[in-house]
Amino acid sequence: MGQAGRSDGQVQSAVREVAGRRVWPVALGGAALSLRPDLGRETAAATINAAIDGGVNLIDTARAYTTADEEAHTERLIGDVLAARQDGSSVMVATKGGHFRAGPAEWKNDARPAALRADVERSLRALRREAVDLYFLHWPDAEVPFAESVGALGELRAEGKLRAVGVSNVDLSLLAAARTVTAIDAVQNPYSACDGGDDELLRECERHGIPFMAYSPLRGWDAATASPRLLALAADRGVSPQRLLLAWLLHRSPVLLPISGAGRPETATDSAAAARLSLRPDEVRTLDAVIRDHREAEAAAQDPS
Repeated sequence: MGQAGRSDGQVQSAVREVAGRRVWPVALGGAALSLRPDLGRETAAATINAAIDGGVNLIDTARAYTTADEEAHTERLIGDVLAARQDGSSVMVATKGGHFRAGPAEWKNDARPAALRADVERSLRALRREAVDLYFLHWPDAEVPFAESVGALGELRAEGKLRAVGVSNVDLSLLAAARTVTAIDAVQNPYSACDGGDDELLRECERHGIPFMAYSPLRGWDAATASPRLLALAADRGVSPQRLLLAWLLHRSPVLLPISGAGRPETATDSAAAARLSLRPDEVRTLDAVIRDHREAEAAAQDPS
């Protein structure tokens, strides 16, 4: 690692390990690549390529990340981009099932074992792969026993369709329940530098060495209301405030891995570079204070009393 406080091309925090594979500490999130109607295929493909060129070797997507009229849009896009790259087979792809887009503004759950099996087959075709690197149950389905859904993924792993299994949008009790059914290789839950997340679940993942893939890591970020201290520190380091916040997240836990969404190549490049941004202890303390103050102010604003 480079000298603390430098942005010198060295990864500032240990490369994460997910399902036995070493991955860049910041992943690319694929939701915006389909859910933003203004984003054309050329720009979306360029965004994926920019992320990989910036060091990213883990891309996250889902069956539900699709356009209103093209099933498996993002998975197919990722499959096409990776197939065209010489290094595409080395990029780890995580996808999710049991949750799908039912209309322009409608999403539903179907985590029955048969439905999950069909989702996996669909993902394999779209991604052009013989096995999915990491497959998540996207959401618990209130109509299906959780153990049945997780158990189906364990069976698919045993059959060689999946290399690793994860659970998403869970709490402590659901993670514990999942681990009694099959080995859980990763958790994917919201966790934001600005708005926080489930710290108890994060600590539980730490105790068991389970990667915590944090989606929406910049939720709550607003340049118009950003702390002057944050903006000043970013200016002093010559980086964007968003990159600084992602770098701070990497200091939160050795198992936390932000999934940063992007709709432009420049954004993907900037997010990937957060892993190269070394923070001095005093900078971490400053960011701790800035983020604590932000969260307290948000909580006070939402308190009706």
